[in-house]
Amino acid sequence: MSCKSLLTLSLAILLYACGSNTTDTTAAETESTSTENPANNAPEKVEPKERPSNSASAHFASDVRSIGPTMTPGQKTMADQLNQLGKANAQNNLLGYYTGAFGPNQITLILTQMNGAKLSGYSVCAGNFRPLSGTIKKQENSTLYEVELAEPGDDAYDGTFTFTLSPSDNSVNGKWAPFRKAGNTAKTYQLTNRVFTYQTDVGNWPEASQRLLTEEDVWNYDGEDLRLMRNEIYARHGYCFKIKDMRYHFEAQDWYMPITTDIRSELTDIEVKNIELIYEYESYYDEYYDDFGR
Repeated sequence: MSCKSLLTLSLAILLYACGSNTTDTTAAETESTSTENPANNAPEKVEPKERPSNSASAHFASDVRSIGPTMTPGQKTMADQLNQLGKANAQNNLLGYYTGAFGPNQITLILTQMNGAKLSGYSVCAGNFRPLSGTIKKQENSTLYEVELAEPGDDAYDGTFTFTLSPSDNSVNGKWAPFRKAGNTAKTYQLTNRVFTYQTDVGNWPEASQRLLTEEDVWNYDGEDLRLMRNEIYARHGYCFKIKDMRYHFEAQDWYMPITTDIRSELTDIEVKNIELIYEYESYYDEYYDDFGR
């Protein structure tokens, strides 16, 4: 047999073999696809994905409360004053939290100390807290108070709050003027006095602050829901979010009020464990998208 004939015969055998394998594979895939859902079209439950051991622990080192930089002296002072605010308010009802819209964001002015005509506290907005200091003066023949409080001025977005405080309806009405005009816009605001209370029964997933979650509680959520579930724990403690989408989401909830930028020490042991579990599933959701979650 000539070389040309041998080459033709070999090529024919090779093409037949490749065609046969392709047909078998396609049939197997079709069969598998057609039998994944039973006749009643009810989706078959996928068991939780087996995850690498200690993956959350590896990410969080030893405790979620240890993540991030050490609290600054200013943050520590603020935390101490917030812890004493209830007692201070009982002695002076002008002190406390005043919260409401401030441009596109929510702001909380926290009045923590008053000594004669001197008043001090903090502004908390868009993930930032700024110390405030200034004066308070009662209007003649009125129950209203005139207040002027200035932020330190060492930040490009610092400015001065001037407002009228009404004890009768627990409201604040005023203006904010930036120290630096470039890149800033003056704002008006109307704030309402609210008592901040840590609540475990608010939000879409209150159980995350009430009890230890199991894998069955979280395995069927997608990555965005898991992210919201985790951040909802922080929101219950009054955490002020820097990330815009989280900030806008929680500021739209009537139970939420931003009061601080560091709530790590306020997290309960249950919440810490749940944050680790949620984050673990959140981290591996993208990798296991096809069989991990909805």
